[in-house]
Amino acid sequence: MALTSRILTVTDANLRWGSLCVTAARQLFPDDVVGTSSMHAPRSVLVHWGNEVVETDIVGPKNILRRRIWRRFYDANRVQGGSRILLEQLDPYLYRVSRV
Repeated sequence: MALTSRILTVTDANLRWGSLCVTAARQLFPDDVVGTSSMHAPRSVLVHWGNEVVETDIVGPKNILRRRIWRRFYDANRVQGGSRILLEQLDPYLYRVSRV
């Protein structure tokens, strides 16, 4: 059961760069998982979808999840620009994403 959740909208730039922007859900993430453009955060989060698990942190200036493996998620879920993604916080450092 999720502690809380937010809906994210995927942009064409997200698709092009294989990134996932979490600006609309930034408050769901602990501060210690936010790094800089060149430095990883002290802690990371786990993000689940299907059978996949991604360990990542947030690039603070851009509010994107650092690991750029989201193309696999986008392809597997037929995500296009404007598609909506449900981000659920399951624990303080554990999340799940799914297409709405």
